[in-house]
Formats: sequence, structure tokens, C-alpha cells
Amino acid sequence: MRHWSIPVLLLATSAAAQDACEDAWFTRNLLMDRAGYCFGSPLGKALFDNSDCTGSDITLSPDVKFQVEAIKRFEASNGCTIDTSRTTLEIDDISIRRQLRDLPMRGPFESACLGWLGEGAALRVGHDDAAHAIGQVEMGDFIMFSYLTVGDWSYVTTHDHDFTGLKAGGWVPNTIFPEEACAEWAG
Repeated sequence: MRHWSIPVLLLATSAAAQDACEDAWFTRNLLMDRAGYCFGSPLGKALFDNSDCTGSDITLSPDVKFQVEAIKRFEASNGCTIDTSRTTLEIDDISIRRQLRDLPMRGPFESACLGWLGEGAALRVGHDDAAHAIGQVEMGDFIMFSYLTVGDWSYVTTHDHDFTGLKAGGWVPNTIFPEEACAEWAG
């Protein structure tokens, strides 16, 4: 069983807080969707498929229950409120996150590798070597770290050199990121 540790943090800017709150809401509700939860709000109906839902009284595995409770604590400590009358969220990697077996949880800090110098590395759906690859870190990529690590694994997203375009996302082992593997580090 993997345990997540969600630090209690107060986010400094309203933009950062809103991004983290939307991210937390999406992750928590994707976990609930996978367990069969039926959504009633416009946002829930727009983002999740109710065609296979089983109701609002669902059973979560112990790992998922722990993760959902940790996210709820994060949301409460940061005063998160999401307008569920909307039908979209501003999460760049939402289509990638839907493919993941193991969902990431936002961390208190962000950092970035500005110019990957290493060889290609597989981005996986889960935090283990057996998880299938859904993308690739490529030479020159800017790699964003915004999520909590799980064991020796990090969920990362890769971007164009100016962060204007999301290229890929997935789990990678932390061992591929020695300091000299990046032209520069930020954060």
C-alpha cells in the first residue's frame, strides 16, 4: 500500500491557489468516477462519464479512500471552492491524467528542468516499471515537476522550450534526473 502525505500549505497567490484547487478537485473526482460515482453537477457531468456509474454511495479501496481524504484535507486547508455550475477546468494535462493508472497529487512546490540533455525516457501510466508507456521525455524538453513523489517516482509534464505547448506527461523514476541532465534548473 502506498501512502500519500499531503502537506498543509497555504498557497501564496490566488492564481496558484485556483490552479491547485482545480487540480485537487479533478483528481478527487476522477478517483470517485473510477469507483462508479454518479455526478449531478454540470461540471461533474461534463468531465466524467455517468453512463457506467452505480450511484452516489460507492465503496473505495483503502488506498483510494486514503488519497480522497488527503485531497479533501488539502482542499479544506486551502479554502478551495470550485464553481461546479461551469463545464470546464483549466488543467492542461487533463487528457493525459485520464489515461493514468496512478493519479498524481499536487505538491507544495514546483520546479523545472529547462532543457533535457539526457536520452529519451518513457513516461508511464503508473509509478512502476511494469506500467505501460504513454509518452516520452525527449532531448531539449522542458520538464515540469509540480506533484508529490511516490516512492522513487515523479509525475512530470513535458513542454516546448517556452512552456507554450504541453507535449506529454507521465510517471518517471527520479533516478533519471541527476543535476547535470538539464541545461538549467528552475524552482
